[in-house]
Amino acid sequence: MVPCSIHDTVRRHAFLLVRHPAFLGAVIGILAALSQSLLISAGGPEAYGFCVACHTRDLVNGVTNILAGSSLALAPISKNAVLPVMSVVGVLIGAYVSARVNREHAVKKGSFRDYLLYFLGGFLVLILAMVFGGCPYRAALRTGYGDIIALLFIVAMALGVVAGTVFMLKRAEREEA
Repeated sequence: MVPCSIHDTVRRHAFLLVRHPAFLGAVIGILAALSQSLLISAGGPEAYGFCVACHTRDLVNGVTNILAGSSLALAPISKNAVLPVMSVVGVLIGAYVSARVNREHAVKKGSFRDYLLYFLGGFLVLILAMVFGGCPYRAALRTGYGDIIALLFIVAMALGVVAGTVFMLKRAEREEA
């Protein structure tokens, strides 16, 4: 048996580390904080570093403004840009490429009702995110600014995830029986 070199050990541990959810969460948090500091210095609003709800709103409103000649609301940084914030497009492309590379991409077969519920659920999540102060990324950034409401939002969202998981597990158990 050949002993492992230090290089192989480091490589193995690095491979395990980069696949760990906590490490990936820390990387996303650091990148969000860095983009937040860049956006604030460029005139962006507070806690706007990476907000899926706000960036989607700015993307849709910006494209609508360009195509229809309207004047829908945009964050100041998106008003001054040639194109609105494109981070959402980058996230979607990155998720698609990652799923394809890891052979996890599959189209879920379902009925029209299922697809309608998926669409309405996503629409409702974005609307409620705009009403209650943004997505989890923005809520985490706002918590970093000392916003207690954002912390309560994160706790409420976690409770909602637990409740939804329990509901779906019970539904799956009923379908198996």
